[in-house]
Amino acid sequence: MNRKKIISMLVFGVLIVFLIVLWFMKKQSSEELIISGHPQWAPIMYQQDDKIIGAGPEIASKIFEELGIKVASSYEGSWDIVQKKAREGNVDFLVAAYKTEEREKYMEYSIPYTIDPVVLVMRKGNAFSYKEWDDLITKKGVVTNGDSYGEGFDGFIKKSLKVKNVDTPKEAFDLLESEQVDYFVYALYSTKDYIFQNNVADTFEIAPDYISAENFYFTFSKKSSFLKLLPKFNTILKKYQEEGIIDKIIEKNKQLLWGESS
Repeated sequence: MNRKKIISMLVFGVLIVFLIVLWFMKKQSSEELIISGHPQWAPIMYQQDDKIIGAGPEIASKIFEELGIKVASSYEGSWDIVQKKAREGNVDFLVAAYKTEEREKYMEYSIPYTIDPVVLVMRKGNAFSYKEWDDLITKKGVVTNGDSYGEGFDGFIKKSLKVKNVDTPKEAFDLLESEQVDYFVYALYSTKDYIFQNNVADTFEIAPDYISAENFYFTFSKKSSFLKLLPKFNTILKKYQEEGIIDKIIEKNKQLLWGESS
């Protein structure tokens, strides 16, 4: 084989490699990162038509925009189903989740970005004094499937409490209103949103002492091709925290829902 032919073959080979690399780069840049979350956890995340909106998606989208990544927010069903899809890699990213040992098996966590208080909701006229978890042992409660309230309280539920599991917050509030249960464990801001949206402030009340106050994190599915972005994502997230951008976005979303900060 003469020298000219060898050089031609080498040049052709380099060109092919270059075109393959270019194709992969274009393919990755055109891919959309699929984000989702709990459909009823306002103002951080909630369903609107076929999307999940709220403070979490807004913060995440802003960060990914800086990273040059296209984002598609998608309503994927109940929280149980959303977590299953993250486990399978069909959803790349969750906009808010508590950290649990089970979830860490299939998701990688960002640094925490806000605190989510968990409270006890009771029916007015059927309220009881609550100061500590043991006050719930003789009562009947309700919780929603797939939700965590912090690993400590999750364990206490399994070990010591009598609770009914339902699929939606509406089912839980209906049980509470009909006095079939004594309390509902739910996020503070989501409780306020339900009461505001349904005009039921005269029906329910929130115990002043929290059940827990858990960190909210962003999470990447371990099966996502975007997982490698986590370090850069955390760098921008920390910058936003230091600049007060996170708090401003959360407060803005509260105002959009309720007309004032809460």
